[in-house]
Amino acid sequence: MISLFRAEWLKISGNRIPTAAFVWIFPMGALMLLVFAAIAVLASENFRNNVIAQPPDWTQQLMFPWIIINTEIGRLILVCFAGEAFGGEYQRMMWKNLLPRRQRIALILNKFFTIAVFVLTAFLLMCVIVLVGVGVVAAMAGATYPPSLSELGSDGLADFVRRFSIQAAVAFTAALIAAAYAALGGIFTRSILGAIVLGGLFTFAEQGILLVLFLISSLTNNPDLLQVYTLTPGYNLANISTWSQYGSGFVPPAMQRLNFVPFSIELSTVIVLAWLFGLIGLTVWLFQRQDVMN
Repeated sequence: MISLFRAEWLKISGNRIPTAAFVWIFPMGALMLLVFAAIAVLASENFRNNVIAQPPDWTQQLMFPWIIINTEIGRLILVCFAGEAFGGEYQRMMWKNLLPRRQRIALILNKFFTIAVFVLTAFLLMCVIVLVGVGVVAAMAGATYPPSLSELGSDGLADFVRRFSIQAAVAFTAALIAAAYAALGGIFTRSILGAIVLGGLFTFAEQGILLVLFLISSLTNNPDLLQVYTLTPGYNLANISTWSQYGSGFVPPAMQRLNFVPFSIELSTVIVLAWLFGLIGLTVWLFQRQDVMN
């Protein structure tokens, strides 16, 4: 499995243009924003004064990268990345060379895992860039960079590590679900474009179903229909993230008038895992039955 992982990693990283466009864009984008912030510190006294008056909190800054990955745009970019990885195997006729040497289940599960690890690595790098870069900008402005470890305390540090770990797990899971959508698109269309298009449609369908349910509930005067949306992976990933970040669940804007009680973090975790294993299991089952040699 180590050799499979290494080979898949080298294959993904070797596709430099799609990898740069869909993965490395996140840490590089963070770096560029910090460069602009540093320029603003040097050029604008008002900006420096604002930084001094409201110094950045490094614990909050480290949470910012994880918010991006569970947005619709963030997940769509991940779908594009996974679509290139899965659809490319069909389009370049790679499965014909790989399948005679390895079991299908091992190959496709390794691809899922490698994609998720690749994405997680990029976002951890983004966290490092944000942590160091914001500190440099604060120092240039003459501001503090709270809290210190003594101010945070052992309990505060443990709580931060817990929240950070949950956000990283949400990101890893979101990457796997995006990869599953793209993999299903690749299986059905056998092309990169088809994998991206279908994967993107699956992703947007999670939000689209809320709009459809809202229209139907308005016409039928049955607002409880909106709660079907809470069974989607997108809602439950956002709910887990919100619970760990703010200590309260996520209420979609369309449901704020319904006195909706968010799911517990435990229930959302169960729902997300059910979706994850269901999607990956369906992908493996279809791939096992598919004739990719002709």
